[in-house]
Amino acid sequence: MDDDFQEKRLSYLHQVGVQGGIRKAADALNVNPSVISRQVALLERSLHLPLLERSGRNVILTQAGKLLAEHFAETRARRETLTKHLTDLRYMRGGTVSLRIGQGMIESFVNGVLREFSNDYPDVFVDISTGDLGTTLMMLVRGELDMAFSFGSVGNMSLHRRSFYRGPVCAVVPQDHPLARQPDVRLDELIEYRLIALTDAFGIQRYVNKMFESEGLIFSPAYRCNLLSSAQSLCQAGLGIAFMTAQSLGQSAATNPLVAIPIDHPIARTSECHVLRSSDRRLSPAADHLWRLLINSLEREVSAHT
Repeated sequence: MDDDFQEKRLSYLHQVGVQGGIRKAADALNVNPSVISRQVALLERSLHLPLLERSGRNVILTQAGKLLAEHFAETRARRETLTKHLTDLRYMRGGTVSLRIGQGMIESFVNGVLREFSNDYPDVFVDISTGDLGTTLMMLVRGELDMAFSFGSVGNMSLHRRSFYRGPVCAVVPQDHPLARQPDVRLDELIEYRLIALTDAFGIQRYVNKMFESEGLIFSPAYRCNLLSSAQSLCQAGLGIAFMTAQSLGQSAATNPLVAIPIDHPIARTSECHVLRSSDRRLSPAADHLWRLLINSLEREVSAHT
């Protein structure tokens, strides 16, 4: 049997054991439950052993299923450790720290936390990526990241989390815009103008969607972007109103003046960012130091605004 197919089937079986059922495993992996059922059945057929059994309304692993799932988890952990060590050797570094960051928080992270961390651990290779929150959460659950720094609702994922006030969510306009001098702005005022949306992968866009839905208003953007910088460029060109926090707007306002106007809405005033890591994965000393720097930096930021 092809090793890749066998690996995939074992990963499905492992996830059924972790999640406590086929449907929950399918939700966690974002696949159809029938896919998991079919692949586990093929695995059972190839091994001539039952791997799942009914327990009331739930499906649990048999003894053989547990042995296979445990072996898969241990093998994956050893492989990840080996890959990390090889990466360290490749870059001739004193270790590797991996994290994912929401686009709107990269600038403040690099200029503050990362600068300090690099002074403390100059030989550590830092692997930084960005992407949608859903993928980030699953990478953390699977142990593929040391930590993440994200914006928006993360639900009830079984992760170690520290949350911090990030708002308010603001409408961003050029300095010569009719709304620029207002202390805040209502949603019914915003719909009179052309609006710029980010994709729903952005936590900030999900906040915006919830605000409009709560007021029974239709959010009809003139543009949609998958980069924060693109939204800023459209805004700077006077083509529409963008949405982000004042922190996300960052230093770009110094060279391309934009104004962040707080949105007068309860959801806008309660937005949060999160520092996340796996509840099960033990951090290396370097990763633990970066985690603490992030937490301390955000605690200082919140204190400065209260």
